[in-house]
Amino acid sequence: MQRTWIVLTFVLILLLLSSGPSAAQQARKTYVDQTTLVTSQLGFREQGPKTVTLLPALCDSALPGEIPFYVDRLLSRRKREQHLPKAWTGAFFDWPIDIAKGKYIGQDSDVSAYRGTLKKITTRWGIFWQGDFTAFVQPGIYQIETEYGFTTPFVIENNPYNRLIRSYLNYLYCQRSGIETPGIRPIENADDGVLDTDGSYVPAAGGWNDAGDFRKWISQTSSHIEALSLIIQHADPAYRNAALEEIRWGNKFFHSMITPEGRVYEDIGSGALRGGKHYPEDWWCENHAGCLGSGEAKSDNKKNGSQRKIRTTYNPLCQFLFIRNQVFASRVLDTADALKCQYLAELGWKYSRKAQHDGRTLFVAEELLAACELYASGLARVNGEVIEGLANELMIRQETGDYRLSGYFYEKEKTDGYRSIVWNAEPAMALLRVCELEIPGMADLTKRTASAVKRYIENYLLRDAASNPFSVTPYGVFVKPLHSDEVTFRDAGAGNDVRTFISPLNSSEMVHGTDAVLMHHAYLLARAAFLWKKDMYRDESEKLIQWATGHNTTGLCLFTGVGFRHPVIGSFVNYRIPDATVDGFVGRPDDTPYMEASNAVEWNTQEVWGVPFYHAIGAETYLSLIQSSQ
Repeated sequence: MQRTWIVLTFVLILLLLSSGPSAAQQARKTYVDQTTLVTSQLGFREQGPKTVTLLPALCDSALPGEIPFYVDRLLSRRKREQHLPKAWTGAFFDWPIDIAKGKYIGQDSDVSAYRGTLKKITTRWGIFWQGDFTAFVQPGIYQIETEYGFTTPFVIENNPYNRLIRSYLNYLYCQRSGIETPGIRPIENADDGVLDTDGSYVPAAGGWNDAGDFRKWISQTSSHIEALSLIIQHADPAYRNAALEEIRWGNKFFHSMITPEGRVYEDIGSGALRGGKHYPEDWWCENHAGCLGSGEAKSDNKKNGSQRKIRTTYNPLCQFLFIRNQVFASRVLDTADALKCQYLAELGWKYSRKAQHDGRTLFVAEELLAACELYASGLARVNGEVIEGLANELMIRQETGDYRLSGYFYEKEKTDGYRSIVWNAEPAMALLRVCELEIPGMADLTKRTASAVKRYIENYLLRDAASNPFSVTPYGVFVKPLHSDEVTFRDAGAGNDVRTFISPLNSSEMVHGTDAVLMHHAYLLARAAFLWKKDMYRDESEKLIQWATGHNTTGLCLFTGVGFRHPVIGSFVNYRIPDATVDGFVGRPDDTPYMEASNAVEWNTQEVWGVPFYHAIGAETYLSLIQSSQ
């Protein structure tokens, strides 16, 4: 009998071993190959939120429930048990080999500036150990260590986000099209472009490339004007001249893309659609225009018929973005240039009054934002009634029920939730702009739009951010999710579903990273925090920036011009683009985060583009304004 039990026990052990790791363990295994300690590589405000997370390797399930962590001044660390050569005395220098290994020896209480505790947490993303050191406010350069590893160095200072500005300006300069940038790229596409209708030549060289390619998108690049204007108005004066020069450079291109009647062209070089897709029904992917465009090859820089085509199709998004960004430019340029920007903004608005659009939520939000900027500058005779009508249309599309999540926006007639890769927070941002204006005689409108924005932030963004251990805000709501038998969706209430990341099984089969989504949310939160003095909004904005700068499930900083460890950026021209930002994390079918962290290269997570950067500059601006007002 005893022998039988021994055999049965042995068989049971074999079965357990052969069954492999649990699903949670498998999820952890895909994050890291070894235990990794992560936090923001950009740094922290002295009074801002501060979090550190241990990402366990598969073999770390036996780690204790609580793990001490120590905030060390850079180049100081606690003593560890090491087997040193007998001849080593340690009289002058520390032993330099395997310094992160070995158990601690003694207390060494004078080495560390702060001690905290990592606590084991079980989440839908797997098991982590997480600690908070918000209470530590001493300026300096530090690392955090545990017995199981170190973070990269980081700074605590008055305003760490300022260094994003210098990185952004360098990135944008190196994205210039039509000129040689020594050390970066040769002269390319100096002969743009010809109309896709009759081949007429338009002198439209210049502007900025985007996404590591040669296409020049109005929809993706025109909001660099907003970011640059914020730098000029609010950042350190040392950045002013460079930002002014970039606005002047970019605006030459934008001014070439509007007709005498006021119609704004869409882009140059987008080409035909890929993968058997057809124009116009497949032009939009999650409110992202032209992402399936195959792109035209670069030209020979001579006006001999090789010019790339200008897509002349009317795109209301481009029309309204052009209008409001020309208003932004008019506020910082000298008088002559400012008057031209104002004239073109009014010309574009008048054309948009006669043109039609399909009423999608993105277009209504962009129209409202354009109207608000024109009103704020006293242009185009835009009055409060126009703004109120557009704001009411947006608020009609907001979910206001008492559900698990509410405050998000729908498309017209609730056919789907509003989602966008580039402009995810735009409906709320447009209503926030109405609040900021405080239009005389329309106190009720200000109150109602304020309630709508707060509902979006508190009942949607912040509430769903609590569903994961890194406070990552949601990608979007789905009314009728596709392939729900193969893809995990979480219940949002009202019969709707939500995901933190884009569904990989969407109708366009486009799996796009969400760094731009999170940076747009960070911008909205920081701007709302400044308006209403909401520390909770400010803290969430900072947590999103911290996710993008290294406090995430790979420990990689998505802004390659700051930090220490980055994804391998992908695209045949990316190695020529310094200070880039990448697409960011996509979601597995089970809605857990995925970033390609090997040396393999893929477009989905490692492609670079400028959209996250200009949203981040918006967030940085308002976080800095909050800081300076305290």
